[in-house]
Amino acid sequence: MHDSFEASLAPHEGDLLSLPFDQYGRMRVVQNILHLIFTELAPHVAGEGAPAAKLSVLDVGGYPGTLGHFISKEFYDLSVLDVVPDDGSIPGYKQGSGMELPYNDTSFDIAVSLDTLEHIPNADRDKFLRELMRVARHAVVLVNPVQSVEADLAEETLNEYIRWILDAQQEQLAEHREYGLPNFVQTATAFSTTGWKTLAFPIANVHNWLFMMVAKHYLLSMRDERATAFERTLDRFYNLTFTEGDRAEPAYRGVLVAVSPVLEPALAAIQANYPPVPPSDAANTQRLQLTQVLMEMLNLKLSNHEDRLLREQIERRDKHISGMEGRIALLDGRIALLDGELDRKSEHARNLETMLVQVRQAYETEFAKQAEYIARLEQDRQSKDEHVRYLEKLLEGIEAGRVMRLTRTISRFLGRH
Repeated sequence: MHDSFEASLAPHEGDLLSLPFDQYGRMRVVQNILHLIFTELAPHVAGEGAPAAKLSVLDVGGYPGTLGHFISKEFYDLSVLDVVPDDGSIPGYKQGSGMELPYNDTSFDIAVSLDTLEHIPNADRDKFLRELMRVARHAVVLVNPVQSVEADLAEETLNEYIRWILDAQQEQLAEHREYGLPNFVQTATAFSTTGWKTLAFPIANVHNWLFMMVAKHYLLSMRDERATAFERTLDRFYNLTFTEGDRAEPAYRGVLVAVSPVLEPALAAIQANYPPVPPSDAANTQRLQLTQVLMEMLNLKLSNHEDRLLREQIERRDKHISGMEGRIALLDGRIALLDGELDRKSEHARNLETMLVQVRQAYETEFAKQAEYIARLEQDRQSKDEHVRYLEKLLEGIEAGRVMRLTRTISRFLGRH
């Protein structure tokens, strides 16, 4: 299939076996497929008898460039495109959309897209696939979850478990439910109807996938460094032991390889390396045993971990109690000071109350004097009002007498004439 397992990894790139099991599994499959395509395609690219030329590979949705750790820079020129802003840390990275790839037609020998199609709305998936076919000269490799009753139920189970144990919503699973998992047959048809030769096969048994995802999220819920270290160990064990043969139906993921007619022999080589895995009673028994182990782990809750947490909790409470006792002593001293201050303020309040009574009495005496003065003024005003009315009547009488005298005078004057 490939060079030896250890030689196929780049040791200077870190311990790839400790990657999450699902990420490592799809990377290993693509690593093997690219090697088989390279073996078939390199002579056509370089020409017969010439040294093997590098193949250009575009990884669409490949942030943060993990595929680059699985393929050799000696044989591949890798470019990565994703919607994440570019910070300059990933060689050959470009920010962009898979719906409108910023490359000319046939710009790359191979286009790869891993766990991306399921995050594209169903109505836009054909456009995404056409873009991959447009920029790829010789081959397209897709790996993604595929729709099935088992996969849908497994995701629903995992989602409910995450909500229960972490009280959180897993965004990727929510998007899967919103868009629906890709239909494997429809995806293959999109390539075959345009002249590409296709090969499809399953990976990641859905029961194994669910077991590992539940176990990993259980460890994540502990929020503990030792649990995190154990999670990496669990991933490493699975990657080293189960990944290469984890292809039994029902599968969570599917692999689709589409090639130009010149590479059709490569499909036969890939098929030979990934033959169908027939179901077996032993595999089902093994999965039931794994499920039993998981349930026991959930019930026991790793007693050593819980005991240590209990001891730490008791120590924290003892320290808290000691601190509270110290604070209580300080508060007692402050209360004594406040009691003395309260006594002084109470005495001051009593003095103020006495002064208030004296002021009120003085005010009432002054108010009585003012009321008496106002009464006298009112009587004086009434007397003056009566005097004014008397004068007004007197003036009216005088005015009336003058009018009568004037009338007589005029009458005498007129009588003489």
